[in-house]
Amino acid sequence: MRSLVESADGPPASIELVDVNRLNLGWLLKLRWASIVGQSATILGVEYVMGVQLPLGALAAIVGLEAVTNLACAVWHRRRPVVLERHLALLIGLDLALFTGLLYFTGGPTNPFSSLYLIHLSLAALAVGPRYTWTLVAVTLACSAALFQGHVPLAMGGHDHAAMGHYGMHLKGMWVALGVAAVFIVYFLDRLKRALADRESELRRARERTARQERLAGLAALAAGAAHELASPLATIAVVAKELERGLALQPAAEDARLIRSEVGRCSDILAELAVDAGQARGDPPTTIRLGALIAGVKHGLGDDPRIVSTTDDALEGREIRTHVRLLTRALKSVVDNGLHAVGETGQVRLGADMVGGRLTLSVSDDGPGMSPEVAARALDPFFTTKPTGQGMGLGLFLAASVAEQLGGELRLRSEPGRGTTVTLEIAA
Repeated sequence: MRSLVESADGPPASIELVDVNRLNLGWLLKLRWASIVGQSATILGVEYVMGVQLPLGALAAIVGLEAVTNLACAVWHRRRPVVLERHLALLIGLDLALFTGLLYFTGGPTNPFSSLYLIHLSLAALAVGPRYTWTLVAVTLACSAALFQGHVPLAMGGHDHAAMGHYGMHLKGMWVALGVAAVFIVYFLDRLKRALADRESELRRARERTARQERLAGLAALAAGAAHELASPLATIAVVAKELERGLALQPAAEDARLIRSEVGRCSDILAELAVDAGQARGDPPTTIRLGALIAGVKHGLGDDPRIVSTTDDALEGREIRTHVRLLTRALKSVVDNGLHAVGETGQVRLGADMVGGRLTLSVSDDGPGMSPEVAARALDPFFTTKPTGQGMGLGLFLAASVAEQLGGELRLRSEPGRGTTVTLEIAA
C-alpha cells in the first residue's frame, strides 16, 4: 500500500509523487540560477557591448527579485518540505511574470528573446500535470498578448544599428535565442533520460533483491521449521541419555550414554546454525574481531586446508572490525569451499582483505578452470550447481550474496574460462 501525504487544498498525494516533485523543484532551482546569470550577462552585454540603452534600474530590480525568490525557495527546499504540483506551477508562473517584465522594458514582442517563453512551457510539461500545464499556457499567451498592447521600445543606436539596421539586429537576436532554447531543451531532456535510466536500473536491482529475499525467506522458514520439529525429540533424548548415564555410572554402557549426549549436543549446534546458513543474523549480534582472527576462523572451519593462502598484510590483520562475525564467517567458508572444489588437489585459494573508507573488502580467488559466461550468469541463483550429484546443493554463493546485502554491501563475481574465479564481498565494517 502506498503511503499518502494529505494536501491542504486537494486530495492526498503519494509519497513517490512528493519525492518526484521535490526532485523537480531541485532541478528548477538550479535552472533558475542559470537563468539569472544568463539574463544578467545579456543585459550587461546589450548595454555596454552593443551600445543599446536599457532601463538598468528596472531590469536590475526584476533580476534581483528573481534571485531573492530563488534563494528563499532554496532555503525552503533544504528543509525537505512536502512539495506539491501547485508549488511548482506557482514558481513557473512567477518566472513567466518576471520574464514578461524583462521583455516589457526591452522592446516587448520585438525582442527576439520573447521566443524563450517556450522554455517555461517545456518545464511545465515535464514538471506538472496537464491541468497546471494548460493553465500556464493560457498565462503565457496572456502575457505575450499584453506586450503587444504596451511595452518600452528599445532605444536603438550605436555602430551596430548603423551598419545593419534594426532588422539585422533582430535576426541576430533570434539566432541567439534559438541557440539558447536548443541548448536548454537538449541538455535538460538528456539529463532527464539519464535520470530515468538510472531509476529503471535501480528498480531492476530492487526487483532482483526482492526476489532473492523471497527465496531466502523460504529457506529461513524451512530452517525454522526443521529446528522447531527436531527440538522436542532431541531434548527428550538428551534428558533420557543423562538419566541413563547416571544409572549406568559404574557400568561400561555409561560410555555409550555419554556418546549419545555428545551427539545430541552436536545436533543441537547444527540446528542453531541452520538460521545462519539461511542468511539470518538473528542471534548473532555485531561483535568486534581482528581481521586476522576472522581469516583464521574461516581456515580453521575448513580444516586448516594448506591450499588456503592468506594474502592480507600483517598490519591489516591486526585491524579490528565490528560485524556479524558468525554470519560473515559462514558466508566466507561457503565461498572458499567452492574455490577448494574448483582447484582440485594441487591448486590454491587466496583469501585477502582490504579496508578503504570504512568499507571492508574480502576477496577469494582461485586458479581453477573458471566459469563460462553462461555459468557465471547463473552462479548466484539458488540450487544451481555444477558439482557432481551429492556434493553440493547450489546454495553457497546465493547465501553469501544474501549475507553481503544484509551487512550493507554486495557480492561481485568475476570469472573467465581457464583463468580462475574471483569472488569479492564488500561490506560496511
